Amino acid sequence: MKVAKVFLAIAAVAILLVTSAGVSAAPATNYVEGVDWQNQVITVTGEGIAPPDAVNYTQAKGMAAQAAKADAYRKLAEFINGVRVEGETTVEKMLTTQDKIQLKVSATIRGAKVISETFLSDGGYRVVMQVPLFGVSNSLASAVLEKPDKIEEFPQPVLDVAPTAMPYNSSTPVKRRLEVTKVTIEEEGYVPTPTVPYQPTAPYQSPLTRMSVPSLDSIILQKVQANSLGMPSYQPANQGSYQNPAGTHQPVRRSVEEYASMAEGDYTGLIVDCRGLDLQPVMSAVIKNSNGTKIYGHKNLDIDKVISMGMADYISDPENVDRAGVNPLVVKAQAVEDFNSNPVLAIPDSNRVLIENHATKFLRDLKVVFLFD
Repeated sequence: MKVAKVFLAIAAVAILLVTSAGVSAAPATNYVEGVDWQNQVITVTGEGIAPPDAVNYTQAKGMAAQAAKADAYRKLAEFINGVRVEGETTVEKMLTTQDKIQLKVSATIRGAKVISETFLSDGGYRVVMQVPLFGVSNSLASAVLEKPDKIEEFPQPVLDVAPTAMPYNSSTPVKRRLEVTKVTIEEEGYVPTPTVPYQPTAPYQSPLTRMSVPSLDSIILQKVQANSLGMPSYQPANQGSYQNPAGTHQPVRRSVEEYASMAEGDYTGLIVDCRGLDLQPVMSAVIKNSNGTKIYGHKNLDIDKVISMGMADYISDPENVDRAGVNPLVVKAQAVEDFNSNPVLAIPDSNRVLIENHATKFLRDLKVVFLFD
């Protein structure tokens, strides 16, 4: 018994010497414990101490390390169980019904990366461990996201509603785009647009730009006429909705290719401003329009890309939106649905997103950023 106490005393002194010398101490990096959606990682800190019956320094060190890692694995499991995959579906709910996913998640936890290890002055041990939310190697996404039967096409725009005339151009800084988009929304207000039979309406008008947007058919007709005469392509003009040759307002259903001729064609990505709406991050996000149509979801995408990089970046700093590229399309979410996880866009905005995506494929390439509080 006395011998054991002597060894423990020696172990304590040795640990103090090693720590003070800086040999075994971890880097002085501060890690935020928990699920970090902005950096797409789950980080935990585990701590352990050697049991009093350790007989020497080596055993004390090893047993303290084992206790700390066990503590870290337990915390990882707790945080991972609470991660929302989509809507109200958490990882924990998936584990109760799908044994295959349970095995994969367990393997992911066991494969957690050790970021730092520290021997403490009191003889304890601290370990920092991480599991990436997304990534090709040992990520949570690779464990819980399953490949759909087929990749679905992006939906067509609502062909009876003109797309938003964006109140900025390619040279407008992102910060300014966010400001003017917010002002436009606040002036116009938001009323969900239900799916109803077509009724002729006045052209969509932005109070910010005071610029009327003619009907879709007028835009297409003007483009065709301009091209045939060698004139510049469509410029917004203050004119009424298009009447077909019969003199009625019945819409002419165009193909999405014709509709996409209205695209400006140079947007590099999409920023959805969800600030103030209590957006809750999820692994498999969906963007809807106010008709309830899903305009962006994992079924539209290459699942390997989704697992590798995630469907969107969740960012709180407007200065850190690199994923959307140098010329992002900026729209303001009108609401969030499905337990505050899915942004909802007004029909004109969702139409603009879809036709621009037809031109430059930024949704397909997952160039999407959600701004949230």
